[in-house]
Amino acid sequence: MPQTHTQEFFRAFFEAAQAVLSTSSLEEILQALVREAVEALEVKAGSLRLVDEQGHRLELAAAYRLSDRYLNKGPLDSDRSMPEVLQGKAVHIRDAFRDPRIQYQAELREEGLNTLLSVPVTARDKVIGVLRLYTAEPRDFSSEEIEFASALAEMGGLAIANARIYRDAGVQLSSLLQQTGIELPQQHIEPTQAFKCFSFAPIDPARSLELFRTLHEITRAILSTLDSREVMALIIERVLIVMKVKGCAIRLINQTTHELELLAARGLSEQFLDKGPLHAEQSIRENLEGSPVLVEDACSDPRIEYPEEMAREGIASLLSLPIIAQRRVIGLLRLYTGAPRQFSQDEVAFLSALAEIAGVAIMNARLYEETRYDLSFWTATLGYLKGQDGPRG
Repeated sequence: MPQTHTQEFFRAFFEAAQAVLSTSSLEEILQALVREAVEALEVKAGSLRLVDEQGHRLELAAAYRLSDRYLNKGPLDSDRSMPEVLQGKAVHIRDAFRDPRIQYQAELREEGLNTLLSVPVTARDKVIGVLRLYTAEPRDFSSEEIEFASALAEMGGLAIANARIYRDAGVQLSSLLQQTGIELPQQHIEPTQAFKCFSFAPIDPARSLELFRTLHEITRAILSTLDSREVMALIIERVLIVMKVKGCAIRLINQTTHELELLAARGLSEQFLDKGPLHAEQSIRENLEGSPVLVEDACSDPRIEYPEEMAREGIASLLSLPIIAQRRVIGLLRLYTGAPRQFSQDEVAFLSALAEIAGVAIMNARLYEETRYDLSFWTATLGYLKGQDGPRG
């Protein structure tokens, strides 16, 4: 990956992850992934195709900068069109006009395309489709570029798997309620609002590549579970490893009391965590406006509610980042250091991206948990009511 592109890939991956986590429209998710891949890798066009139920054809799911004439050229046979991809391998064809695996060479030439990069779209350890990128001139792709394209394709597969889980749970609940004449209301989640000071410049290329890979790992972990407690534990674990800080905590704002309720923490003593309530209006108010805040001296800064407890815990500095979902701050991600420390711009950018992704992940996990609870509740309730309607002695 050229160093000049590293920052772009970090930004593109964050935006693609945000799109995956913040919309319930699978069509929009896949379209965003293809667009981000095309623009970040600076190729001419891209497409994403899924294997049909019979496993014989690749059906179009999303495309970017390809003409309708080319897209409608005819069916793609999954057994003939680069079958290695469906075995889980990335395939790079530098000169498509000479490769027998290309079904529509004449149409490809008319579209002004030559080099192809194809990476598998995988869901639950099964290849379900192909992300394909096209260039006009012969081109090689670095291992990092292939890694980036593969990461986007993986997110597409995970999004498809999660969408199917939501669909199956929703269909079960809707079917159950329809039997009694009850209509299930449609849930709608607004897109998230980006941080006011979110910035990716300047970023050291080597550090940015590391953070892209870590963000990919975290996003993969977040997308692999719909358990909100597991999501938060995963976030904290990765933050401690990557940032090498003393402790980390996630708190959500109680909309009634406006207190910051602890949801997950590591590296901090029970005595410190039980020191007393934290109030959203008093504890670093700038966070409520969407801004990350660094408190270099946590033991003397007036924005800290419990400075003496900070000192006893051995905390020197505190980085506090807002967690935003549904256009409002819903909580805080906080990092605690044992020695005075500043954070670089790329570290703050990475943590801000992670906090924003975490916000949507938490909301989505809770929505799924609520759906599963509703299904369990109505199943039990309707079963009880049917029992009451039975014959009586």
